[in-house]
Amino acid sequence: MDAVRRGYLGLMLFIAALVLMPLLVLDYHRRTGDDDSTAPTLAGAGRSAILPGTAGTANPLTEPSPAEGIVGFAGVIDGQELHGTVRITLTTRGEIGPVTFTLTGYQQRWEAPGPPYLFAPHPDGWQTTAVANGQYTLTATPADPRLGPRSVTFQVRNP
Repeated sequence: MDAVRRGYLGLMLFIAALVLMPLLVLDYHRRTGDDDSTAPTLAGAGRSAILPGTAGTANPLTEPSPAEGIVGFAGVIDGQELHGTVRITLTTRGEIGPVTFTLTGYQQRWEAPGPPYLFAPHPDGWQTTAVANGQYTLTATPADPRLGPRSVTFQVRNP
């Protein structure tokens, strides 16, 4: 009889945990400033949770919505030849926060705190005469680890 009582007690505690868990999750989102529209739902709509131990280094709680991220580059396209002063910016969707630009062959990183996200190692943009002729890849990496980086490869041909 004692074993049956312990079994019922365990079952009741398990059911109580199942009932309370969604309430705790909603309260967490409310306290962290997330609105309930971005919280995962039982139907799978909205953002989905990433479980611990899955791929990725940061293990964030939510994935970015399709309305956030880097769309591409403005001022340069893949395979294009560049020379002179070039103004390269990012086309983005949503609020992506600060972005770090890196150029192959250089240790230095260039920060763009917000829109228009200009790659500006020089005051007016980028002077290609500061680098040797050749192929380069420019990568823009958002500070938010949920958003992926975007790269463009081009040729520099200075006269």
